[in-house]
Amino acid sequence: MKQGNEVVAADCGNLRQGDVIQYFWLDAAGDSSAPNGVAILSQTCDVVQPSKVRCLIAPVIEANESSLRDARKGRKPLHLFLEPENGSGLLPCVADMEQATSVLKSDIVGKPVLARYVPEASSVHAGNIAARVGRAFNRFPFPDEVYPFFNKLRSNVQSKSGTLSPFGQVIDLVSDLRVSANHWTDSGRQLKLYVVIEEERLIPRDDFDPQWVWGDARVLDLRKSEELASLNLSRVCELLLKNDRGDPTTLANLWIRLGSCMTTELLHPYLNDEVTECYVEVLADTEMTYRQYQRTVSLDLEVLSDSNVSKP
Repeated sequence: MKQGNEVVAADCGNLRQGDVIQYFWLDAAGDSSAPNGVAILSQTCDVVQPSKVRCLIAPVIEANESSLRDARKGRKPLHLFLEPENGSGLLPCVADMEQATSVLKSDIVGKPVLARYVPEASSVHAGNIAARVGRAFNRFPFPDEVYPFFNKLRSNVQSKSGTLSPFGQVIDLVSDLRVSANHWTDSGRQLKLYVVIEEERLIPRDDFDPQWVWGDARVLDLRKSEELASLNLSRVCELLLKNDRGDPTTLANLWIRLGSCMTTELLHPYLNDEVTECYVEVLADTEMTYRQYQRTVSLDLEVLSDSNVSKP
């Protein structure tokens, strides 16, 4: 992080959510920690209002490239990824919200501001950080009975995400996995999994080239006699990576095939009395309607776990 020149004002009116300040943190053993400073978690409006006497903070931790990537993609929701705006000169960092605590605002007055990740308090960037903080505390409590159904998908994501494997690289391109259900409380659930892709990588169906034909003229790295419907998960991931910046209609058809392969290889073999059906839809982030978003929950596969702690 780049050293800042500010200090926290007496009324904390110059602090914002996402600021990193110098603070001598004492852990449970009474030892000084947080050598990298602490991040402000409280909403900016709460920090600056004199009527609020406390502020929520979390220590900034040492993070390697893998930890930064996991935090950025939301795979560890309790790790807050603080991302600098372009040209700020700051390096990204991670605050550990599992260690969050509140302190008196009077305790942080006069402390140096080490880094400011939100230059404009009402910017889109500020909203992104606020959303990351909120996500840590509003994750959906999936029923224990649903947990086994996602085991294969979960294990693949956990073992390959962030690696150089084709599936790992493709998963890193996915913006979000969101799921809905006809109901959550009883057996016989029918789920729908949305694989959300950035618009730049998935054009709408209305924009597909009507003259598009599967073949090596449009599909890079295509093998002889290889058909779209015959691609398995590993192979479709390889072609997605090869065609990522190629023909848009080719790329869109490969994303759709990815959804089919996830269904047949990672989901449908594990249907049971609790989850009797699961449909997969791949769509661009701009195609997901507000109604769909409201009726779905994010599938945090990196942290999805059974609440029954007695199980191994």
